[in-house]
Amino acid sequence: MPKNNDIMIVAGEPSGDIHGGRLCRELKKLDPRLRLFGMGGERMAEAGVELVQEIGKTGVVGFWEVYKDIGRYRKIFRNLVGVMADRRPRAVILIDYPGFNLRFARRAHNLGIKVVYYISPQLWAWGKRRIKKVRRFVDRMIVIFRFEKDFYRDHGVEAVWVGHPLVAALERSLDGESARKILKATGSPVIGLLPGSRKSEIEKILPVLLESAGEIGRDFPGAEFLLPVASPELRPLIEDCLEKARVRVRIEDNSNQEIIAGADLLLAASGTVTLEAAIFKTPLIIVYRLSFFTWFFVRMMIRIPYIGLVNIVAGKKIVPELIQYQARPEIIARAARRILTQPETRERMIHELEKVGLALGEPGSSLRAARAVLEAIPAEEAD
Repeated sequence: MPKNNDIMIVAGEPSGDIHGGRLCRELKKLDPRLRLFGMGGERMAEAGVELVQEIGKTGVVGFWEVYKDIGRYRKIFRNLVGVMADRRPRAVILIDYPGFNLRFARRAHNLGIKVVYYISPQLWAWGKRRIKKVRRFVDRMIVIFRFEKDFYRDHGVEAVWVGHPLVAALERSLDGESARKILKATGSPVIGLLPGSRKSEIEKILPVLLESAGEIGRDFPGAEFLLPVASPELRPLIEDCLEKARVRVRIEDNSNQEIIAGADLLLAASGTVTLEAAIFKTPLIIVYRLSFFTWFFVRMMIRIPYIGLVNIVAGKKIVPELIQYQARPEIIARAARRILTQPETRERMIHELEKVGLALGEPGSSLRAARAVLEAIPAEEAD
């Protein structure tokens, strides 16, 4: 393989772009000679990555949703493989996005290019059928949960645990009172609605959150509902949903962190946001809906009892999970009422969330990940 300082990095959705941006900044600090290129978004571009493919709308959830757009995904895949074959980078860094990136790992491996995978696919949730691909095509896994290192070790895959990047990314000194002042939130209680950052999540989850807010508002007339906007592109869709709602909700741009820290309760989609809630020790209810076909396949394939990351890290159900047909306004409102009116329930949840936050590791995970990337590239291949 040619000696060069090119490293390709592939992230397919907004969360991967955020993690990729932080990683790339640390890589450039460790070795300013590196030339980074690949697929990503605004955060990676700001970190100095040459984007040969922008993320755009590549981040969707569900088998059916991906199938409907399979032609575009194939075109993006072919284009990126062609760029990789032409430039022959020293290594390829793949960030999450397993349906795309595990296939890409095989192409890179076949070209003799080192493959480093950062932010592990959730193989521990979906069974072990993909573990053979990881063992064969990935040279190093860099994982953010401690239990993932044990999982891969048990299946013969080298893995380095670096901790979760959220620990450094969040302003942990931000407390509820100061966050509410920033938001100018005076309601009681303050409730955050967090439907997710993907278009498909907004379409499926936000309507039920708004109906639930209406139910909660009848129990708590002074409640104030806040809704962050993950990206400007989602705002028209969110505003359309709000026009049909029978509850007053205030949209807040670029205030996700403040809402999580300042809320008395969160109604949140499953995902990284549940770990952010753990770091801020904010009680929450996980609400999630998928298309019927996607949910049908999920029920058949998933191998763990929970879908919320906060419950998975805890190893038990510490917050309610109301999924698919359980995600009904009256059930969600009932769970909210219990958390808001029963001090012992609330304090027990806060205590368990604090333990999850501590289990995510110490600050500096992006730097540790960057070092693990460079350690995976043999010295003789460097300039």
